[in-house]
Amino acid sequence: MAEAASVSVATASKALNGTGRLSAKTRRIVQTAAKELGYRKTAADSDGYANPAAAGAAGTAGAAARPGVPGANRAAAVRQTQRSGLVGLITSDYNGRFSLPLLMGAENTLGASNHAALLMSSHGRAALERSHIDQLAAHGVDGLIVVGDTSNPRPPLKPSTTMGLPVVYTYDPSTDPADCSVVCDNVGAGAQAIEYLLSLRRRYIAVIAGPEDFQAAHDRVKGAWRTFTLYDFRPVAVLYDSWSEEWGERVARVLVDRYPHLDAIYALSDEIARGAVRGLLAIGKRVPQDVAVIGHDNWFVFCSNAHPTLTTFDNNIALIGKTAAKFLLDAIRGHPHRGVTAVECPMIVRESTEPERRTALNSSDRIFRRNNA
Repeated sequence: MAEAASVSVATASKALNGTGRLSAKTRRIVQTAAKELGYRKTAADSDGYANPAAAGAAGTAGAAARPGVPGANRAAAVRQTQRSGLVGLITSDYNGRFSLPLLMGAENTLGASNHAALLMSSHGRAALERSHIDQLAAHGVDGLIVVGDTSNPRPPLKPSTTMGLPVVYTYDPSTDPADCSVVCDNVGAGAQAIEYLLSLRRRYIAVIAGPEDFQAAHDRVKGAWRTFTLYDFRPVAVLYDSWSEEWGERVARVLVDRYPHLDAIYALSDEIARGAVRGLLAIGKRVPQDVAVIGHDNWFVFCSNAHPTLTTFDNNIALIGKTAAKFLLDAIRGHPHRGVTAVECPMIVRESTEPERRTALNSSDRIFRRNNA
């Protein structure tokens, strides 16, 4: 086994017993070699590798017990019978905005199959992502869920990194169509936003987007154009800049000045939408009576704690996590999924488009009740 992993016997022993100061990558290489050789730790092996010759014999016997299994597929074949019940979640999300709800959704599915998730953050750094995968693999995870935070397609993990572990990409899809990716349906959200505004008899609609290099911006605009074209309408403007309240406030003032008949804004994020509402109110426009506003993301701090509360689209991150976990479990069982699966983004209607939607804010009347008891 030590020879197969290109390490010393002492290093192999430490890797198999979880002792010594070894890198996660070295432990993983040794553990992978052990699996491929069919090695099993027994009670008689006090250090897990006390008898290299016996371990080698066990490996030979294990290989012979599986005639016709190519060496390249041997690790996968062993994994089918040696599952740890652990799944690795690696996120590039800095503040948990995407990874935490996705983890909650994934755990609902994983728990039903007696699996648990280990969460690690790569901070968007490829080298740290690889290091975390080595750490997770050293813990014997059965597969990986990779969580993005931009919606931009990303390069797939290299085979030398995954070493046969099944992988599902979420939010940021893999550029390889043979991989399994689960994303939110931004095109569908854009189409639904404009159809809804048209149903409210809004005819002078502007689309305010974030940076042009974000796939989410392009997809939501693409969906909006789909509905405009279907009903033979055109937006008064489609403008790109940044995902910020400042941009939303500034552009709302400009739009009203250029297009006095403006009666609706589809903002592609809640930050932009809340800024747009503030800009409209500052120049005497009523929301939604004069100008209806829709956002995207259903981010609590922007859409619920606002006056008026924001109509928006929820990215359905929990359902993305649940779907990704199901697909990963299928792959672990030998039935992988391919291509990109888009999960619908439901629209949450609030006061910024329909004033009668008196959505309660997240607060309490306990102080009032106590003072008047």
